[in-house]
Amino acid sequence: MKIFGPKSLSTFFYYIFRSISIVLLAFLTYMEFAFITDRFTIKDGRFDMKVPLIGSSIQGDYQFSDILTISLTLIFGILLLYLLSNIFKALEKRIIFNKGIIQNLKFLTILNLIIGPILYFLIQFPIMQHNNFGNIHNLILLIIFGMISLFLTYVFQKGYTVQSENDLTI
Repeated sequence: MKIFGPKSLSTFFYYIFRSISIVLLAFLTYMEFAFITDRFTIKDGRFDMKVPLIGSSIQGDYQFSDILTISLTLIFGILLLYLLSNIFKALEKRIIFNKGIIQNLKFLTILNLIIGPILYFLIQFPIMQHNNFGNIHNLILLIIFGMISLFLTYVFQKGYTVQSENDLTI
């Protein structure tokens, strides 16, 4: 199986990541709608929300901080998966060093190196009011992923420049 181009591995990953981001967006929309319209039950300070189609339920502490944390994390995950799907979509093209992939890699870098750590600190301290660095591994993974995407951005920018110069000389 080919890695790049139409009917390739990149096409497969495009559909996987885009599908997951759409499912998560639908889930987030349903969850927010359920909270707004009181379509959940509260028992012993915990909410229980039935999820349609899968016959399961979501449970958690019925506190604004927990609900906000879940919502912000889902939004971050949706954006991450959407950007990844855009990157794989750009890899379907015949010319892989293109402006679309560079732009999406830049957004992915910003998401992981700036927005992700800010979100981590917002959730960890003001929202959840923790006084320690719990789940610090998530922050470390965000930074590592951000550095990899920063590196890939520069590799694709260099490839785009070389490819453009090559096209001009031919």
